[in-house]
Amino acid sequence: MPGEERRKQILQLLQDQILNGTQLAKQLNVSRQAIVQDIALLRTSGHEILSTRQGYILQADNTCTRTYHVRCPEGEIETMLNVFVDAGGTVQDIFVVHTTYGVIRAELHLANRREVKQFIESIHTGREAALRGLCKGGHWHTVSAESESALELIQQDLRSKGYLIENFPAERPEGEGS
Repeated sequence: MPGEERRKQILQLLQDQILNGTQLAKQLNVSRQAIVQDIALLRTSGHEILSTRQGYILQADNTCTRTYHVRCPEGEIETMLNVFVDAGGTVQDIFVVHTTYGVIRAELHLANRREVKQFIESIHTGREAALRGLCKGGHWHTVSAESESALELIQQDLRSKGYLIENFPAERPEGEGS
């Protein structure tokens, strides 16, 4: 199959699912290295393809994005993250503002309860523990969804559960969304 046709198929496959390089290579009957090169070419041509620990994600063009400043007890992290995904949101990242180091960000790309559960398991095994100690004063999540109404529902749920930190503009990093 010619490379251009294969790249079109990669875009189609990534429309509705997350796939890693090995999975794409098997489906398209090419090497994983060919997929890595195709992803690089697609990115160069303007396609927003994100790499996550679960695999590649095609960033949708029609999404709305909002940044939430939140705080929750350690035992409620999974519950809080489920507020985002249950309303149709995708938790793109987590970031904190450190007085010395500035913005420290980690990509998450959590879109459903299964991915949230995997993330929580990685926290408990120590893989994701580094940011946990920096989040005591609250942290931010960038969340995308297909509509502003979904983002508004998330905000209402976060507020009702006591996770949302409001009226905290002095700590918001410059250039971050509302």
